[in-house]
Amino acid sequence: MKCPACNIETEPLVSGIYQCPQCKKILKETIERSDNKEKNKQTLIGSLTDGEWFHQNASLNQIYEIAERGYVINKTDTRMFAVLICHSPLLKNEKYIRLSWWKKSLYQHAGMFKIYDEDVFKNTIRVLEKIDNEFDEVWTFHGKFRRKTPKTEEQQEKEKKLDIIKYRIIENRTCPKCQKKMDKKKSHYECQHCGEIVILEGYNQPIFNIASSDLDLNFQGDFPINFYMPVAGITVKWLMGEWKAITVIYSKDNPNKKWLRFYWWYRDLQNILKYGQREMGGSTQMGWKAQKGVSSPNLFDKKLIKPLIEALKNVAKELNWAIDNN
Repeated sequence: MKCPACNIETEPLVSGIYQCPQCKKILKETIERSDNKEKNKQTLIGSLTDGEWFHQNASLNQIYEIAERGYVINKTDTRMFAVLICHSPLLKNEKYIRLSWWKKSLYQHAGMFKIYDEDVFKNTIRVLEKIDNEFDEVWTFHGKFRRKTPKTEEQQEKEKKLDIIKYRIIENRTCPKCQKKMDKKKSHYECQHCGEIVILEGYNQPIFNIASSDLDLNFQGDFPINFYMPVAGITVKWLMGEWKAITVIYSKDNPNKKWLRFYWWYRDLQNILKYGQREMGGSTQMGWKAQKGVSSPNLFDKKLIKPLIEALKNVAKELNWAIDNN
C-alpha cells in the first residue's frame, strides 16, 4: 500500500501494519465491506470529525499545519472536500479555517483556500450566499454587475470613506493609516512614521490596502485569471500584495463548461516599488500570481454551496467568530 501523504510504497512491519520510509507514518491495512464503507461515508459527511482522521486518511502534512477538527462536505472514492480548523505547529493559538480538496483514491492534495480573520470569513459567507442566489444549477449568471437599487446607508458610508482617503492621499499625501504626511518615491508614497505604503497606478491613482469590512461585495468580471475566463465573481479580500476572490469561470475551449473557483493571488511589492508600474507585471497579470500550494480549489456541483455555508458557520462557532446574519 502507498502512503497517503508521500504517495510512495510503504514497508511492512508486521502483518497488516506498514510504515512510510519517508515520513515514518505508521499505517494499518483495513479491509471493509462495501456496504459498511458506504454507511461510514454517510455518517462522516456533515458530522464534526477529529483532525487526526484527516491526517490519517488524506494528504495533510503535520509538519506544516495541524488539523484540529472539521466537516466533510462531499466524499467519493476519488474525491473529498472538507472544511477544517487548523493551526501552525509553532503557533497553536492562531487558528484559521481551511477549505481542502483532495483527489484520487489516496486523497492527494488538490486545492486549498485559507481564511485567517473574521471579516474575510463574513465576506466569504455573504458571497457564497449571493452566488447561490444569482446562479442557476449550470452556473448561468442571472445577476447584475451594477445594482440598480438604491444604495444602503452603509454602502454610501463605505464609498464616502474610500473617496476621502483617496482625496487626502492625492492632495496632501496623507497616510491612510496614521494620517501623517508620506514621502514621495519613484512609483509610490511611503510613510516614515508607520511604514504604510501607497502604490501609484495609472495617472497617479493611489492603490492602498482596503479593510475587508469596507469591500462592497458586488459582482465584477475583472480578475487576474489565467487559462480560464471569468463569468462573474466577488472579491472577499483586497490588499496591495494579496487578493482573494470567489468566481465562476468557464473554459475557453468549451464556454458551456462552468464551475466555481476560489482564487488567492499575491504579488511581489518589492518589484513594484523597485521598477514601478511598467515593469511590475512581466508575464503575469499586473504582477499577480497564484498563491503557492492553492492548486485547483474548484466546486463543480452547485448543490454543495449550501452545506459548505453550513459547515463554515459551524466551524466559526467553534472558533467563537461572529456570524454576520445581515
